[in-house]
Amino acid sequence: MPQRSQFLIPWLLTALSVAAMCGLGFWQLERMVEKQQRLASIAQKQSNESLSLIDALSQEDPRDISINFVGTPDSTRPLLLDNQIHEQQVGFDVFAPVSTNAGWILVNYGWIAAPDLQRTIPEVNLPKGNKEFEGVITVPGSNPLITETNVNFSQFPALIQQVAFASLSQSLNIKLLPYVVELTSQDSAFVRDYKPVVMPPEKHLGYAVQWFGLAIAAAAIGGFAISKKGRIHE
Repeated sequence: MPQRSQFLIPWLLTALSVAAMCGLGFWQLERMVEKQQRLASIAQKQSNESLSLIDALSQEDPRDISINFVGTPDSTRPLLLDNQIHEQQVGFDVFAPVSTNAGWILVNYGWIAAPDLQRTIPEVNLPKGNKEFEGVITVPGSNPLITETNVNFSQFPALIQQVAFASLSQSLNIKLLPYVVELTSQDSAFVRDYKPVVMPPEKHLGYAVQWFGLAIAAAAIGGFAISKKGRIHE
């Protein structure tokens, strides 16, 4: 009995490792299905004609809907989203609040390169007056690794670490709609390469296969090692 009990912990550790790896594999499969559904939704929405901003926001899920609207940007208060990478180069995404007939909404004008590696704030010149915008409605994700972002704007362009609507509304003293418009029309001043799904479903499937493969390997190696140790004791 004592000899059997000494193998209990190795078996438990092996079982827990295999269970954890299988759990990660199934999670990747769930992510794959979510991405497939999202891509199908995007294809369906963007096959339709562009809507006005008000019509798009009246939909149950306005994400990924192509829109055209007229608005007046607050060109004196641009925001720079820090640490944005384009083709392995560090830069910023340029945002500005735009006044529309649906309310204030943040517009992402696109990406610009950082002037240097010293976090120097680049000069940003945004158009003034009423402008026509063409883009896609998005909902930015939150980064759990970021616990705070700059909300004390003493000068502009102002640097931010993530798009947090509540704190930005308070700092800018305007009520922002909880959406961002990613501009899709070409512009020589900014790089616009909007990708609603960064990691395709096939990537998640590949990761799932890797996790299941590791689980099988862990079970085989653990079982062989424990069995071999048992034979030695006998």
